[in-house]
Amino acid sequence: MSELTFTKSFLSTLDSRPIKLRADHVFDPEQVGLRVPYTLPRLSAPHPPMPKKVKSAQAPGSSKSINVCMKSARNPALEFTISNAPISTTSIQDLRDAVQARVTDAQGGQVPLDKIKILYKRKPVTGTGKTLAEVLADEPAVLAGGKAVEIGVMIIGGAQVINSAVAQPEVEEKRDESPPKAAVGPSGEEVLRTDAFWDDLQGYLEQRLKDEEEAKRLRSLFKDAWSSAK
Repeated sequence: MSELTFTKSFLSTLDSRPIKLRADHVFDPEQVGLRVPYTLPRLSAPHPPMPKKVKSAQAPGSSKSINVCMKSARNPALEFTISNAPISTTSIQDLRDAVQARVTDAQGGQVPLDKIKILYKRKPVTGTGKTLAEVLADEPAVLAGGKAVEIGVMIIGGAQVINSAVAQPEVEEKRDESPPKAAVGPSGEEVLRTDAFWDDLQGYLEQRLKDEEEAKRLRSLFKDAWSSAK
């Protein structure tokens, strides 16, 4: 067979086939081999897990602390220092308790906590749950620890300084384990007859319940129960 005859025969065979493949055309994979080897694409490497942040436990006594100088310029003139007060745990309520333990009202009773105001830079500090770290947030040098800061005190209605507080202005971090001294002033039923006792009870209930109206109701309930039991 000559080359010309073979070419004509090949072209005639191609003419008998459709120029375009139909939409439902299917190749037989056994008869049609792949021209190039087919390989799956590489999977992207998974991101390594982020390391967990482990909070290092602080050793006892390693918490940053400062010396807090509590000062009331007038009515009463009171000044004492709380040494090594932890910045992160010492709250405004702790400072108010420290002031309350060193003053009395005109009748020798306890001054209600709601009458003791804590001042910082001559401005009242609102709330009792705030810590020194929150109050001193704008003082990074003080937050570093080892410093001294002055905190103002204002007592509404005035008060008197207990003599023992004047004699010992420095407050130790650990209290002496010696037995407490006997209280000076009215005791027993005489205390229950004073309004200061019921004011203190109401202040304590407000602090624990966070509800002024409920504290007033319970105060009236307790006082009426005590009066009827006499």
